[in-house]
Amino acid sequence: MYLEFLEVKNAYIKASRRAFACGLAAASGGNISARIPGSGYMLIKPSGITLGDADEDNLLITDLEGTVIEGVRKPTKETILHGGIYRKMPEVGGIVHAHPLYSLMCANCFDLLPLVTKQMKQITDSPVPICKLKSLTVEQEGMEEIYRSLEQINRPCGFLLEEHGVVAFAKNVIEAEYIAELIEENARVYWNMKLMERGGAN
Repeated sequence: MYLEFLEVKNAYIKASRRAFACGLAAASGGNISARIPGSGYMLIKPSGITLGDADEDNLLITDLEGTVIEGVRKPTKETILHGGIYRKMPEVGGIVHAHPLYSLMCANCFDLLPLVTKQMKQITDSPVPICKLKSLTVEQEGMEEIYRSLEQINRPCGFLLEEHGVVAFAKNVIEAEYIAELIEENARVYWNMKLMERGGAN
């Protein structure tokens, strides 16, 4: 159990720093979580900490409702979002929520993000849903809208939140971070395809 926990913690730090280095989130925006095996708990960063600064000394352990079990800081505001997905999808072991540019633009301008890259088509065959839940943070009453987006996905992958970026999830936090990158790449390609179509029409 303890060795598994250490593996999850190390994977969390690796995924968090990679997400920050890739530009998935600026300043203290974005949040990542990892389910702790054999428990009803998750590892998550505190509020006000950048993804790049996540380390073993500042990470928190909370239950799926966001109550702090271990740690002294206030958890990220999105614990409800993370905990809700873990409760709904027991196969999910890691979640990445970030605010990359093209994911944000597509979430604000479209109702669905088609699959336009080979990499995305290899991990899912359903378009990326866009949840039109306009909220600075996802509260409990907004989770039903999130669950409707999850029902459109045929395997662990992700969705976009209007004005709020990407939410990617997978069996572990490393894979979830990769999926967040791939969704952002897909969004960038799709956005530029639409620009080219518009230019061609002129």
